[in-house]
Amino acid sequence: MRKGLKYFLRTLLVFLSGVVLYLLVALLLSLWQTSPEPVACEARAPLYLTTNGLHLNFVIPTELMAAETLAVLAIPESAAYVSFGWGDRGFYLQTPRWQDLRPGVAAKALFWKSETAMHVDYYNHKYRSWKKLQLCLEQYRQIRKYVMASFQRKEDGRLGPIDFPGYNATDRFYEAKGIYTAFYTCNNWVNEGLKRAAVPTAVWSPFDRGVLHHLGNGRRAD
Repeated sequence: MRKGLKYFLRTLLVFLSGVVLYLLVALLLSLWQTSPEPVACEARAPLYLTTNGLHLNFVIPTELMAAETLAVLAIPESAAYVSFGWGDRGFYLQTPRWQDLRPGVAAKALFWKSETAMHVDYYNHKYRSWKKLQLCLEQYRQIRKYVMASFQRKEDGRLGPIDFPGYNATDRFYEAKGIYTAFYTCNNWVNEGLKRAAVPTAVWSPFDRGVLHHLGNGRRAD
């Protein structure tokens, strides 16, 4: 009995030490900012980031997206903005609201490699809570390319919609590329997109706040 208790306590200590180390590394690398070469241009366009407190999304004005892309995603002409999020498929589909969160779903998303999904939603107007960046058009091209490359496509090139009703009448889910882990989260996905567009951001951040912290240095405009 005593031997079993010692084994349990040792295992618990190792687990807690791993969690503390993870959080410490996340904090340090979230504060450490990348240093891309500045991108110069005369014309800039707005890109928005939105978060529900844990999960970041890109929000792109429809006027800055190709008409064929909007058609493929079934975005109505009246929509002014489209949001894109990448994340754990099980978490997305089984947790429409935070009060629906179950321990098993959260544990799987945190500690196991998981299949992923793209979450697409559209809006008719802008929200004050969105964080705004002003990007050069070449940077914007990189963001759009990055987002669309994250969708999993069928052999004929079509997107793969997931048979799920969505959270509301305006959103839907699609099959996505990549594997979700504690080391590559939905927020890492957004952070990586900003890196590819040469926007100063966190070196690595699995949390939304670590990415948002750097927006003031990334051509943010209120």
